[in-house]
Amino acid sequence: MGTLFQDVRFAFRQLRKAPSFTATAVLTLALGIGANTAIFSLVNSILLKPLPVPNPEQIASLVPRENSGPLQLGLSWNEYKQVRAQSGRNFSDIIAYTLNLDGLAVKGQQPDRILTAYASGNLFEGLGLKPAAGRLFLRSEGEVLGRDAVIVLGYDYWQQRFNGDPTVVGRTVTLDGHPLTIVGVAPKGFGGMQGFLTTAAYLPLSQLPIGGTSADAINNWQNRMFFIYGRLRSGVDMKQANAALNVVAQDIARLHPDVEKKLSIEAFPEPQLRVNPGDPNTMFVIAGLFLSLALMVLLLACVNVANLVLVRATAREREMAIRTALGAQRSRLIRQMITESVMLALLGGGMGVVLGTAASTALSHLDLHTDLPIRLVFDFDWRIFFYSFAIALLAGIVVGLVPALRVARANVNTVLHEGSRGVTSGRHWLRDGLVALQIAGSLVLLVVAALFVRSLSAMQTLDFGFKPDHVINFAIDSHEIGMTDAEARDLAANITARLRQLAGVDYVSHATSTPLGYLSNGGDRMVIDGAPVPANPGDLNAGYNVVSAEYFGVMGIDLLRGRVFSEADNEHTTDVAVISESTAKKFWPNQDPLGHTFRMASEKDRKLQIVGVARDAEFQIYGGAKLLPYFYIPYAQHIKGNTLMIFQLRSNRDLFSLIPSAEKAIHELAPQLPIFQVQTMRQGLYTMNGLLLFQIGASLAAIMGGLGLTLAVIGLYGVVSYAVGRRIHEIGLRMALGASRGSVFRMIYRQSVVIVAIGLGFGLVLALLVARAVRGFVTIDVWDPATYVVVGTVLAMAALASCYFPARYATTVEPMVALRED
Repeated sequence: MGTLFQDVRFAFRQLRKAPSFTATAVLTLALGIGANTAIFSLVNSILLKPLPVPNPEQIASLVPRENSGPLQLGLSWNEYKQVRAQSGRNFSDIIAYTLNLDGLAVKGQQPDRILTAYASGNLFEGLGLKPAAGRLFLRSEGEVLGRDAVIVLGYDYWQQRFNGDPTVVGRTVTLDGHPLTIVGVAPKGFGGMQGFLTTAAYLPLSQLPIGGTSADAINNWQNRMFFIYGRLRSGVDMKQANAALNVVAQDIARLHPDVEKKLSIEAFPEPQLRVNPGDPNTMFVIAGLFLSLALMVLLLACVNVANLVLVRATAREREMAIRTALGAQRSRLIRQMITESVMLALLGGGMGVVLGTAASTALSHLDLHTDLPIRLVFDFDWRIFFYSFAIALLAGIVVGLVPALRVARANVNTVLHEGSRGVTSGRHWLRDGLVALQIAGSLVLLVVAALFVRSLSAMQTLDFGFKPDHVINFAIDSHEIGMTDAEARDLAANITARLRQLAGVDYVSHATSTPLGYLSNGGDRMVIDGAPVPANPGDLNAGYNVVSAEYFGVMGIDLLRGRVFSEADNEHTTDVAVISESTAKKFWPNQDPLGHTFRMASEKDRKLQIVGVARDAEFQIYGGAKLLPYFYIPYAQHIKGNTLMIFQLRSNRDLFSLIPSAEKAIHELAPQLPIFQVQTMRQGLYTMNGLLLFQIGASLAAIMGGLGLTLAVIGLYGVVSYAVGRRIHEIGLRMALGASRGSVFRMIYRQSVVIVAIGLGFGLVLALLVARAVRGFVTIDVWDPATYVVVGTVLAMAALASCYFPARYATTVEPMVALRED
């Protein structure tokens, strides 16, 4: 232990003697470690951080699958009750949970639009949570629709809206116009089952009708609207749980063969399905990709610093040789050099954590183009600390090991006889090889960055099937102030009439969702009249939108056949629908679909007659949904439950100048009505369902590529500068013997060109291999030659430009001054 402290003190003195070297090495490592810290913070917050509940590893997500198809979002109310009744041996609790957006008001005040969770009565007890004030749900609450008019406030909302006042327990508030009694406050730190969404209030499932969900919809076997979570009993693993759930699924399918086709129910660890219920591995693959890119940046930083340490070690060869001659053991010298490099890495790690935390803070303020309470909080916890510490320690060992072994293997007699200048000629293959490796790694990062950036560019210019420019959106939900469906219909008509009168407004429409938006991208299962039920019922899943008559004109969606909706399509006429082109090809191939009928599984008694076929439009890029079945139905025939309306105004004027007058017109008709999601349609494309993931991916990849390019250029510049400095005597001798300054310049530059060429060649091979791994995340051809040519040219020019100044300096050497150097 004593010798370790001696090594640390000696290393500290050596680093203090070389402040320029120390600062450069620490900053270089800080960039690499900071990039890793930032990316890992993002991954940790979204995927790894456990729920803030006791024994979170016991919490599992339960999801269905039909006929070996893709995983679905959740289970229906009846399926949940069946699973709960038969799974007691493996799960101590089965919890049902769904989200909604409601308006909560204190008497005499405008309602707050909040995210609410409707949950089974065992939510808090099953998770092992205690109230911050009052009480939480009772197990008996939530079983009978219409009963248990109670509400539990989320801790953060309690603090923000009620200033943490404990006397709110027992007060009455209204939710969507219905009175509820506050019975308690959820514990601090628990924001709901979706960790990246902050839930403001919790209600029993029995209160779902006040949130706009009808009893028929709740009791529909195929309406799988509930997230289901189970707490595994002690000693039960996922394999046992899945075996038991398979038996339950078989029983459900056997008892209800008309609605359940080859059903299976599977359990996954809760973190696996936090973000993408369709595939438990997708987000982990994406996380692994960006962590790999960050680790490559760190590798480049390590190579850069290893070169600096190697250069410094070469300069200290004589010192090490003398110490060896005086009896110092080589193992002690190696340990001392590694101690020095580890200290550098730990200093870099400390600065890297600061940089990474700052970058994480910037990510937490990312504009997600939504007023949903999405929470990106990257708290610094022990996982991030140990990850950063581990990569810093690893970086220190990697940085110091090769130079230490090289010095330790040096021949003492040779080094002592060479004099203080060291070796003045010959190629340093190790040092040059490390620089070539930096060039190669930088090329890989730049190629990946280019693929992501070009993918974003391609998506931004994509033909979405609709025209997003010159359209602005205003969203309202009349249910949040307790309006009935009839009142909502009259309000929609009056708002439409008022907005049409605004100066500069050409067209007005409304819908329950916007393409690529967050809100109410409706889904149901189509029942095709006269067609056999497919082997996989999931093939009938479809998206739909409830729209007003002018919707297609406002959105610029072309009609291919038939007609669009008109004012005549109302509750007194035949129910009609407009389907997408892909829907027509899938269900009515080689025939005219006009006049054919289908039904929605949630409303099997209503036949919808097809009156038009519209061009395909992107309604959800995330998951590749463009070619999935999609249809449109008129609002005038489907008023019930569709109180969420997004009004869309098309105008050639400045869209933002319309906002004050449009909001004033709406509030003149409904003063208490919250207006939200006010944004242009172009802004609305950048959501998690749209272009936002491409934008984030392109930004992160571009940052990684930029860091890689910077490190490679700095590394090459440093090596060439050092080589010139070590060869001053040789250069002076050459010039004294008649070498021209141009020949000296070419000699130095030629060596740099060779290093860059080797690095580019090796990097091209690596880039082609890595491109295969990322092709599932980009939309352009990963083999596109232009990408590799442009990136390779940019990197080569930047690298060779960095060599110009050291080579130019070599030509300014005065022969007599150089020859007088010892």
